[in-house]
Amino acid sequence: MEHIGSIVDLLDWINLALSYLQGKNAFDPAGWPIFDPAHFLQEWPDQITTFYNRNSRKIKDKSKTLICFFASDREIYPRFVKVLSEIEIYRSFMGAAGADISITEDMDLEMQECLALANQLFLAILAVNGIPIVMNTRNGTSMTLSIFRHIPRGTACISGFLGCKKSRNYWEASTYTDKILNLFPDKLMIYGKNDRLINEQLDLMGINYRYYEDFHRMSIRKGGI
Repeated sequence: MEHIGSIVDLLDWINLALSYLQGKNAFDPAGWPIFDPAHFLQEWPDQITTFYNRNSRKIKDKSKTLICFFASDREIYPRFVKVLSEIEIYRSFMGAAGADISITEDMDLEMQECLALANQLFLAILAVNGIPIVMNTRNGTSMTLSIFRHIPRGTACISGFLGCKKSRNYWEASTYTDKILNLFPDKLMIYGKNDRLINEQLDLMGINYRYYEDFHRMSIRKGGI
């Protein structure tokens, strides 16, 4: 498969991924991957970088750096197509976070679930190839929280706050923290800007979380890439 340029292409990739993972990873009857707790990253990374910026001189130690995919869809889809040929890139880093294909609340639920499945299949391929993984908490509406039903509690998760408006009240904050309570991660990494109201709720819930400066902001602050 050369590229993903349409939903038909993505469905073809999903079928290829399912075929590749047969016998390598467990699935539920609906075709969702079941993740093994042993596949998850156990330590906090020192840095988090996007795949695009993985070779930046700002990366101090790849073995202590997590690769993430908080980027545009056009940067993520090539990673799907090339996932097996790029496995050695991921091996040189501490681990990799789940993909972040755009999922929005205004999409049909079937579309939201399709995109979420693609994100999870990509992560499962990394996992069965020995790459320590971190689950991306990306979803659409609260009606899609069931996509996390096979994510073990007490493992590592990551959320991207790039481009997100800060919570204006506790109700807005709770739309995020309710999801986190459902996952109840051992480690929650937040990539991007700080949200005070979310922090307060995470503290009350006893969630162990850390913020990581996004790569663009870090580069501006330190100068150059």
